[in-house]
Amino acid sequence: MTEIEFWKDYELTRAEVNTAIECFYTYIEIHNYAAEDKKIFRSLNEDATFWNIQLYSLQASFFIALGRIFDNGPDTHSIHKLLAATVAHPEYFSKDSLAIRKSEGKQRPAWLDDYLVDIFEPQASDLRALKKALSPHRAKFKSVYGDIRDYVFAHKILKDKDKVSELFGKTQIKDIDEMLYFFYDLIEVLFQLFQNGRKPELGIGKYDYKERIKNTTRSAMLKFSIANSEKA
Repeated sequence: MTEIEFWKDYELTRAEVNTAIECFYTYIEIHNYAAEDKKIFRSLNEDATFWNIQLYSLQASFFIALGRIFDNGPDTHSIHKLLAATVAHPEYFSKDSLAIRKSEGKQRPAWLDDYLVDIFEPQASDLRALKKALSPHRAKFKSVYGDIRDYVFAHKILKDKDKVSELFGKTQIKDIDEMLYFFYDLIEVLFQLFQNGRKPELGIGKYDYKERIKNTTRSAMLKFSIANSEKA
């Protein structure tokens, strides 16, 4: 794998992570807003078929994206492949490699030498620690969420409503919150390591994606509700 191929895999994995986050929290917020506001609830019921399709699409897209993130097939662009390449190629995170990227193929910038003094060059153990941190989330996915993705959304094998309900009954928002935070955090940590030479430290970042999605979803739903009321 070349450095360019590594970064391509990074970008593809980041896109899947963002898709999973956007779909999950938009789905949650549609339910939350409708439960909190009677006018919004009535507006959704007036176009129930449309909103049910949106909710199903968000749910299906979330589980498909989650499956892609965890897929370990040889031709996939998954978090497994990305982390395996990270561990296999510590040279991508060296000072020399970073200097080339910061120079962008041009003359070496005057500020670069001073910048490189403080950058972090990871040891193999630092990179293996990132891969190891995935293990509990992979276990959760395999025990619950992988079956939903495979048997409900990806292949539609399960037709027994009770069995489908049993699968969904095992899910917990807390588990999904933790998985999505880990993915987002890992992607940000890898970006900072690769592009800026910052030491990878998981679990300390604070991100606003939940609040941003809440605000944009509620704004769109409110506009839809107002438009409906004006037609009446």
